[in-house]
This record gives sequence, structure tokens and C-alpha cells, in this order.
Amino acid sequence: MTINTLELRDISKSFPGVQALSNVSLIVRPGTVHAICGENGAGKSTLIKIATGAQSADSGLIQICGDLIDHPSRRTVQNLGVRAIFQERQIAPDLSVTENVLLDRLPKRFGRVDWKNAKVQARQRMDALEISLDIDTPVRNLSVAQLQMMEIARAVSLEARLIVMDEPTASLSRHELEPLFRVINKLRDGGVSVLFISHHLDEVFEIADEITVMRDGVVVSQGEISKFTPASIAELMFGRKVSSSQADRTIQGDLSQPRLVIDKICSSRLTNVSLSVSAGEIVSVTGGIGAGVSELARMAAGGLLKKSGEIFVYDDSHQAHAISSRRQALNMGVAYLPADRKRKGLLLERVLSDNIVLGQQAAGTHPILTPRKVIESARAIAPSANIKAASVDVVVGTLSGGNQQKVMIGRWMGVNARIMIFDEPTAGIDIASKFEIYSELRRLADSGVAILICSTDFQEVGQVSDRVIVMRSGNIVGEIEGSRATEGRLLEMEMSK
Repeated sequence: MTINTLELRDISKSFPGVQALSNVSLIVRPGTVHAICGENGAGKSTLIKIATGAQSADSGLIQICGDLIDHPSRRTVQNLGVRAIFQERQIAPDLSVTENVLLDRLPKRFGRVDWKNAKVQARQRMDALEISLDIDTPVRNLSVAQLQMMEIARAVSLEARLIVMDEPTASLSRHELEPLFRVINKLRDGGVSVLFISHHLDEVFEIADEITVMRDGVVVSQGEISKFTPASIAELMFGRKVSSSQADRTIQGDLSQPRLVIDKICSSRLTNVSLSVSAGEIVSVTGGIGAGVSELARMAAGGLLKKSGEIFVYDDSHQAHAISSRRQALNMGVAYLPADRKRKGLLLERVLSDNIVLGQQAAGTHPILTPRKVIESARAIAPSANIKAASVDVVVGTLSGGNQQKVMIGRWMGVNARIMIFDEPTAGIDIASKFEIYSELRRLADSGVAILICSTDFQEVGQVSDRVIVMRSGNIVGEIEGSRATEGRLLEMEMSK
């Protein structure tokens, strides 16, 4: 009789005012990849935190490789061979890559850390994933994608029986998916199980053997992946058919009058990059991670110094203003929404109202905001940004990824930003929320906002853009109309010489 790697039986969990999970059961078989799909707030993250001992269930049973766990804790579960990669970064930012990769098992010799052996082990784990990182560099210097890959390297262990991956590909380009999937296949071939949580259904169908679909804290369907289609999973996830039609691209602005102009800027990564964005236009810049897309976003917003070239913002009288700092950009109405909203964009422990007025405080439009004015302002902005929350007093960290991104959008709507620059605008956001964000971007453009999107998601830029610019290794290698920007065509442009 085959012993299942993981069995969850009738797991229930509630938080104040919320029933997060209700009688959820799940079986992960040896040597299989089991995917869990569901929209933000479906209970996926809560379920895997319970399965890995990070949280306790109100009721239900947990079995790991046939052993019933009476009082599961993270250490107990780890000792039974379960490794986890959570959406929230599990890092020590001031320590090196080596120390973070081996955080829970640094090798010792004569009672002291054996640094030579530690570096060898760290390099071996990263070599298995074909990750090129300086193992001595402090983790705080890594990009979002590099942090994700480092956490995957830490989780990959020969002793692991089950590896839980919560949105492991959220910050990875398609070039970086190949080594990840190759390692997952090696683990599966070696009898290791993988619990794979993802919003990207194409990845689920590529890697998973079985799937569990969740909605509102309950399991709505389970089975072999071959018995489902992407459309059927999406309908199960949301309880309705999800439209994936492209956003209307009727440009409202005057394209002859650019609002943002980037002229031959150079940096350590970028080489003579030039582009322009007009009022009412959505321009996307895409490419693999390492192409310089995120660097361009920060530089355009005045948040990163350039070596040469110019960045101009044009006011309503068409007068050009050179931008050399974030403060100058703010004064000219340039909003910047970073890729890592949880670390760099939001105060997760503060309420919605405190977060949504940060734009007004940064721009100096309301240097002194009384608690009453904060609440009044938030109540006025939240409906305009289509934020779904019980009240403006809800803690932002409890909102779904889609609503967190809308809070950041609303923040800049509150100061009537003329230019919005997005770095990976829908990273870690479920399918339905993505299309809500796309519609919101189109609505902002129709109101006259110039929008620059920097994204490594080829499907995304094809959905929402008027124009798409493709980069590789810090250089622009092509441009195409948004209506013609299919995933295949963009990949072809990126790979072309």
C-alpha cells in the first residue's frame, strides 16, 4: 500500500470575522506535483501555512508520510522532510547569500561554522538551478527575482520529501522558468513531492500531475490535471466565466505631444535607451529579467541615477522639465509603483486609509492631515480605485494582492498624477484581478494619464498596451503595436539578434 506524502483531512481555520478554511481535505502522492489554484483570498496560503506548521488549524488532521502530527510546528514538519517557500520573504537581509541559503543548517566544524564547506554547499544548490549569484553578497542587494531564486535554492534539499512552493514563479521570467521546472522534474523523478501554488494556469498545466481548486475557503474540485482545461479551472476558481478579451485601445490623448521623454539614457545596465509616452497612451517595456526593465522604471521615475542622457517631463503648456531626482519627478506629477509592493510600496501593518494618503503626503499637497481628513480622503478615493474592502480601517496586509495594488493606484489618483510608471503591475495577482487592473489602467489612460508599464510578462503587455518596446541586455531591440504583440512575437523579437 502506497503511503501518501501529505494528507490533510477536514482542515478548518478562522480569523476574527473570517472563515478562512472550511473542512478542506487534500492528498499529495509520492513523486507527484500537486497544484492548488484559487483566486486571492481563496485560502491557499492559509492552507499551506497549516500544512507546514507555520499556523495551527482550528480542527482537522495532518499526516506526513503516514505519521499523524498531533501538534504540528514548523520544526516538527521540517524534521519530517517538508520544505516551504512562502510569498512573504523568509530572509535575513543583512546576511550573505550563503548564510541565507543554508540558514537552517550551516555546517559546523569543531563547534564553529565551517565557512568553506558552507560556500561549497550553497554553490552546489544554486548550480542545480543554474543560478548565477555572488554567494558572498548581502541579500539586501538582490533583486526581487534573485531573492525568489535564492529561496528556491534553500528549499531544494536531497532530504526533502515534500517541497511547498507558494507562487514560486511570480517574479521569474520565462527564461528562468526552465531551470526551475527542470529541478521540479528531477525532484519528482526522485520520488519527492511538490505542492505548487500558482496563478499562472499555463505553468500549472505544464508541470502539475494533479490539481485542487479552491474558492472562498473550500475545495470546489480535485483530480488529475488532464481532466481539466484552463477555462474550466478559471470558472471553478471564480464561480463564473472569466473574460480574457483585450482591453479597448482607443487612445484619447494627442500622440504628437509626449508627456514623458527618455532620451539616450545610459547606466551600468542600460545603453542609449530612448522612448516617449503621450497623454492617454499605455506604453509597455518588456524583456527577460536582466534586460534592464526594472532599472528603466526606477530611472524614469527619478529613483535611480543615470550616467548620461536625459529624462524630460512636459507640463500642460508643453514645456520640458529635466528630471534628475525622485522629488523633481513627484513635483511634476510622476507616480511610481514598485514591483515588490509588500516591501517597498505598502505599510502592511497599517490600515487602508493610512496607505492611500501617502501619495498626498509625498507630493506635499496636504502636509498636515488630521485623522478625520485621512478617513475622509480615503473614503473618497477608495471607490474611484475600485478597492474592495469592508472599510478604510481594514489592515492593508489582510487585503488580496489585487486590492493591495489598487490601494497603490488610488494613492496616486489622490494627487492627480499625470504620469504613472508601473514595475510588474500584476505580480502575484490572480487572473480575475489582473483583468480588473488592466481595465483600471485603461480607464486611467482614457482620463489623460500617460502610463509606462515595465513588465517581464509577455501576456500582460499584449493585453493592455498601445505600444510594446522589447529590451534585451539593456538595449531596445524592437517595438510593436499592442494589438500585434502576441507572446510568440514578443519572444521572437527578444531572441532575435
